[in-house]
Amino acid sequence: MPPANIISLSSPSPQPLAASPVESITSEEILARKYDRALSNFAVKSSVGASVGIALSFLFFRRRGWPIALGTGIGLGIAYEQCARSFSPYTPSSSAFRTA
Repeated sequence: MPPANIISLSSPSPQPLAASPVESITSEEILARKYDRALSNFAVKSSVGASVGIALSFLFFRRRGWPIALGTGIGLGIAYEQCARSFSPYTPSSSAFRTA
């Protein structure tokens, strides 16, 4: 007899799952999810930027404050851009307007 975790060819095929009803998501729920994602993005990206700034400040820049501010600012800027694209995904970015 084969072990329980190996499926043999002689075993019957699994039964299809019953179709679940489609859940309707309200516009308020979509907006709340976007806000939650934006806030968590701001927290995570600014923390990572500040951490990188602290590490660079201690390792290379003799414990100055500007690498911490720069890293936090870059993290906040990236989070802001992603948040703006989340709320208006069809707006072209600024790079689309550059001419060659």
